Amino acid sequence: MSAPASPAPGDGLRIIGWCAWHKDVADGVRLIQVDEQGSGRGGIRYACEPCRERHGLVPFADREAS
Repeated sequence: MSAPASPAPGDGLRIIGWCAWHKDVADGVRLIQVDEQGSGRGGIRYACEPCRERHGLVPFADREAS
């Protein structure tokens, strides 16, 4: 299951998706990691707010461009 891009604060959208860190459906997931496809499968990983805080995860959209 995948989630759409994160909504702007206060727009009232609710995002429910799979949290790859606690391995269950969660409310408010954000994209954390994009696994590029090399010789195997690519993929994406989302995390809920409690897991982001617990593991120090920064959402992909909130990172500085390198």
